[in-house]
Parts: sequence; structure tokens; C-alpha cells
Amino acid sequence: MASALPSVDELLDAAVGYTLPLRTRFRDTHVRQGLLLHGPLGWAEFAPFTEYGAPGMARWLAAAIEAGWIGWPAASRRTVPVNAIIPAVDAERAGQLATDSGCTTAKVKVAE
Repeated sequence: MASALPSVDELLDAAVGYTLPLRTRFRDTHVRQGLLLHGPLGWAEFAPFTEYGAPGMARWLAAAIEAGWIGWPAASRRTVPVNAIIPAVDAERAGQLATDSGCTTAKVKVAE
């Protein structure tokens, strides 16, 4: 059941920041930062990349608010195919990461 949209103060009160080290550098960073938001419907995550700019970040925040405060729409399928993103590593490591991902499609970075 949907709750009222949170105020900025409610979002800040619900926020838990995190910084996680990455095993492999991605987008020229060694850490991933974001916020976990605890809403009445559960936990949500807000972790856009800084280069997305305000419009892109606003979409990420809207998705987090939907997850924690509004609720998800009814599912229209049982599975959703996804792709792996392989960082710029040597060919052998890239192949292993792609294989280990379990995905049938991979986006492979070839340079930093």
C-alpha cells in the first residue's frame, strides 16, 4: 500500500550513507558510494554516478522513493534479463568475469 511522499527531512532521516571498495576499478573509481533509504515499505537505494547530472540523479531518486514509499507496480513477468558490465581488464580476466556472471550478454569496457 502506498504511503505519502516523503519530505526532504524524512528522506534525510531515513538515509544511511555507505562507501564500498571495488575489487576492480570502474568508471575511474575504486569505491562505490550511495545512500540506503529506509521507508515505510522497506529499504531503497540511491546511488547514481556523479557524472549523470541533476536530471539523471533525479530519476534515480524517484526510483528510490518509489521503492521505499510508493510501492512497486504489479509484476508483468516472472524474470527480467540483465547484462553484465565487465571493467577494463585483460582479456583473460574479462572472459572469466563474463562467464562467472551467468549473463548471456555483457558490456565489455576496453579502456579507462
